[in-house]
Amino acid sequence: MTDALEIAGQRAANEALRLWALDIVDFPITSSNPRTAECLATISDIIRFCGWLPAGGYLGGRSAPQWCGITAGWCWAHAGLDPRWLQVWFASTMRLVAWACYQSWNEHKNPRPPVAADRRLYQGLHPGAGLSFTPRAGDVVIVGDGRDRYGQHVTVCITYDDTRRTISTISGNGGGYGPHGGPAREGISQRDYTIDAPHGYRAMHVIRPAFGDLLCERP
Repeated sequence: MTDALEIAGQRAANEALRLWALDIVDFPITSSNPRTAECLATISDIIRFCGWLPAGGYLGGRSAPQWCGITAGWCWAHAGLDPRWLQVWFASTMRLVAWACYQSWNEHKNPRPPVAADRRLYQGLHPGAGLSFTPRAGDVVIVGDGRDRYGQHVTVCITYDDTRRTISTISGNGGGYGPHGGPAREGISQRDYTIDAPHGYRAMHVIRPAFGDLLCERP
């Protein structure tokens, strides 16, 4: 039986797919490509929505802020996530792990819910190790090369292949493939990450928001 949280996760994944279909490329502001203004405007909308637009607006070409976590937050907000979580907690991999584990961040409180069954799901992913829960559509997946224990990039799970232990993701501010294929580029991109990858980026953490994190009435 599909529950409300699973439906929300699928909605977050669908929003990631919608953004990906727009073929948003992170062009430098000086680019002569005719789609530069359109793409940078969409990126600015995502960053502004989560409260992280830098002075002067987004300049393109991977200028600050790094907006991968912000894109994941945008997708979940469009699936019902309470926007109060976005500005602080979705701004970095370290903050997202703290949010998933109910750890406070500086002066920002992160209280545990009164009902244990309504807590966020979190697990660190390790090569060769078992899973405490199976990644599914919408889960926030943090990837990296292992040099930073919190990972280096935030993505949204679209599908999980249990046989290959590979997660197909879409992310903002990421290197990967657009909806029309072709060479890899920076922007809103699709890429697969394997938990057991011996080299390069692999899936390192997976986070599933709780039902109580959503703006909806309890049954």
